[in-house]
Amino acid sequence: MNLVHLQLFFANSQWKILWILKKHLRMSVEKFEELLHMVEPIIRKQSTPMRKALTPRQKLETTLHFLATGDSLQSLSLLFRIPAPTISIFLPDVMKAIVTCLKSFMEVPSTTREWENIQRSFNVKWNFPSCCGALDGKHVAIKRPPGSSSEFFNYKGGYSIILLALVDADYRFLYIDVGSNGRANDSSVYRLSSLKRAMDSNQFNWPNDYVIVADDAFPLSINVMKPYSKRNLTLEERLFNYRLSRARRVVENAFCILASRFRIFEKSIDLNLPTVDLIVQCTCILHNWFRTTSSTTYLEKGSVDRNGGHSPWKVAVNPHFFAVLDR
Repeated sequence: MNLVHLQLFFANSQWKILWILKKHLRMSVEKFEELLHMVEPIIRKQSTPMRKALTPRQKLETTLHFLATGDSLQSLSLLFRIPAPTISIFLPDVMKAIVTCLKSFMEVPSTTREWENIQRSFNVKWNFPSCCGALDGKHVAIKRPPGSSSEFFNYKGGYSIILLALVDADYRFLYIDVGSNGRANDSSVYRLSSLKRAMDSNQFNWPNDYVIVADDAFPLSINVMKPYSKRNLTLEERLFNYRLSRARRVVENAFCILASRFRIFEKSIDLNLPTVDLIVQCTCILHNWFRTTSSTTYLEKGSVDRNGGHSPWKVAVNPHFFAVLDR
């Protein structure tokens, strides 16, 4: 494709936007139209004699571009010819609409049969039986909230909120807890989460003798399995740690895939805290939607762990902005 063809191709801003979504999110035109059809009734506004309302297509294109690239509101304003204050108003509305329309793609299993299906996948793909999920936490970098002092200041010297997630064997989020301040650790976030309360009261119909795999930061319990942490381990204990680590790595890969597809996580997010929480929820649900309905295009061949190998996502993502919690 020569320069003239490129100029003609990018002359139409809509094609440029779709090309960017295709590049970053592996999102086809058909998937975009499908998502637009779902959210359009919710985000459509009525035009008035004083002004013409933005179309749902404009709002969705702007929102997805923002999530996929992490561009500032000023850059979005220049690209879409929409005032930055207007973008800041409809961004949360569009993300809420996406969460509402796609919420069925991120639900904690509520029946024994559903948990058994997840366990079967972990056993077949990761050689770890009786496992129903991998649990871990991640820092999402933010600008210091006004008046927050050191509440969100983390051990890396920046400000963040914590995303706690339970992931299945296919890199899909089963449960997320968003918004804990960056000073907290994995153990305290899990202890105060609705997931632990539901597990303790058996609201999920948890099968007997099934566990969640986690690392050393989490407390050992009936439902949470962690590796041996002492020194001079026996051969059996080292093999167990290897198998557990291999099963637990799916949650780390899921975080890395999320950050690679949604480049909003590559730098500190300079928005208010409710909007940041909404960004994390929206991107996790979109990740699950793409992973479920476009699994062959959303993940490139060789982009995930296989047979004990390491995922290239861990190399592609900047660890400074989206790093594993220190243990």
